[in-house]
Amino acid sequence: MQVTPALLETDANALKQKATLVEANVDMLQIDVGDGSFIPTTTVLPRALGEFRPLTSIEVHLMVAHPERFVADWVHLGATRVTFHVESEGDLERFISQCRELDCDVTIARNPGTPLEKLEPFLDLVDEVMFLGVQPGAQGNPFIPSVLDDIQIFHKSFPAVQIALDGGVSESNIAAIAAASVRRVVVGATLWKSADPVAMLVTLSNP
Repeated sequence: MQVTPALLETDANALKQKATLVEANVDMLQIDVGDGSFIPTTTVLPRALGEFRPLTSIEVHLMVAHPERFVADWVHLGATRVTFHVESEGDLERFISQCRELDCDVTIARNPGTPLEKLEPFLDLVDEVMFLGVQPGAQGNPFIPSVLDDIQIFHKSFPAVQIALDGGVSESNIAAIAAASVRRVVVGATLWKSADPVAMLVTLSNP
């Protein structure tokens, strides 16, 4: 199981400190971006991070209403994968093209409760589908078990699509998540509340 640490921060120094703890042990870090509208949190902006360049790749998770307004600044910081939401506003196919022009991999995310059918028009245009296991907005929100049922239904219809899950991942459910054909998990609270984040990475990587 590939494990990607999630950084949802309003303070640049806190983000950098967490990144330093794990950056040598992972293939990618995910920076969560909130605009205060799509989710209630307004997160740190790229300009606040200055010359921040972690030792590993950056994925930016745009939990925003208008992702096209944010993506270029994050790619300038070094993001090579962009995750956006099917629930976002605007021309999403054009946004995917914008990401490709910026030489980024693209993941489309789906909030719990959104009809699976809304993903279908974009499946040939993206590299991965990410299911949120929690209601977005804050790390530590409770896991919604029915999301695993949704993933299994989706995987049965689209077995070739790469699936990730973001939110609510823990030692107690990682085996069930793996059994649902998830190949990558994005982990926040479980990692940062652990006494040893690197050891927790190892545990979650081997369900």
